[in-house]
Amino acid sequence: MFRIGDFSRIARVSARLLRFYDEMGLFAPAHADPQTGYRYYTLAQLGELNRITVLKELGFSLDEVRDLLRAPPDPAALRQLLLLRRQAAERALAAEAYRLRVIESRIAQIETEGRLSAEDVVVRAEPARPWLSARRTVASFAQAREWLGELRRTADPALGARRGTQVVVLMHTNRFEPDELDLEIGYAFDGELPRIDARAGGLAPGLLPAVPRMAVCVRVGPPDEAHLVTARVGRFLELSGDRFDGPGREAFLHLPPPDRMLEAVVEMQFPLGGGC
Repeated sequence: MFRIGDFSRIARVSARLLRFYDEMGLFAPAHADPQTGYRYYTLAQLGELNRITVLKELGFSLDEVRDLLRAPPDPAALRQLLLLRRQAAERALAAEAYRLRVIESRIAQIETEGRLSAEDVVVRAEPARPWLSARRTVASFAQAREWLGELRRTADPALGARRGTQVVVLMHTNRFEPDELDLEIGYAFDGELPRIDARAGGLAPGLLPAVPRMAVCVRVGPPDEAHLVTARVGRFLELSGDRFDGPGREAFLHLPPPDRMLEAVVEMQFPLGGGC
C-alpha cells in the first residue's frame, strides 16, 4: 500500500484533494491507521479515482458523482450519460473556438480601418433558378451548420453530385439578428428540377427569384469572418450610392464536410436597389 503522498504522485491528484474526498465520503483510503491517522491507498483504487475525475471534468457536482458511484452499476446507462456530457463539453469548446475566431477577425478589421477596398465586389444579374429548399428559424450559426449537415446527409446522395447543382442559403431578413436567423437552405439547379423524391430532407420545390443587380463578394471560411466581406460591400455601397434591396444569399462555390467548414468558399450575395 502507498501513503497518501506517494499515492498522490502516482495518481496525479493532490493529497489535499484526496483528504477532502475522504472527508466527504466520496473516496476513502483502503486503510487508515487508527493511531496515526495516516491514510493508505492501493493501485486497485486508481480505477475508481479515475472515474471520479472523469465525472468531475464532465461537469458533474461532487454530490452527483457520489450518487452515481453508489448506484447499482449500469454500464450502458452510464456510458450514455457520459457521451451526453462529452457532447456538451465539445459544444462548449466549439463555442469558445468560435468566440476566439470572431475576436481575431474583428482585430484584423480594426487593423485595416481606413484601408477598406470595394475592388473585390462584383455586380451582376442573377437569373431565376428552380430549387428544392426548406425554411427554418435557428438561434445561432452553429445550429445553422447542424441543419445544413442534416440536409446534406439526407439529400446529398440524390442531389449533391448532380451537375449544375449549388447549395444556396437565403436569409429572409433585412437586418442582422444572429440569435434569430430566418433561413431557407436548398439546392439550386441549372435547368429543370430533377425527377426525384422532393421530400428528401424535407425539401419542397420552388423558384429562387431572379435579381437584376446582385452585389457579390467571395468569402473563404465560416460565417465568423463574414463581417470582413460585408465591410467591403458597405464600402461599395458608400461609393456607388446603391442600397440593399431584398434578402441576402450565400451560394457555396465549395462546400466541404461539416467538420471542415474553414475550407468553405462562399459567394455572399446582396440584391441592390437604386440610390437614395
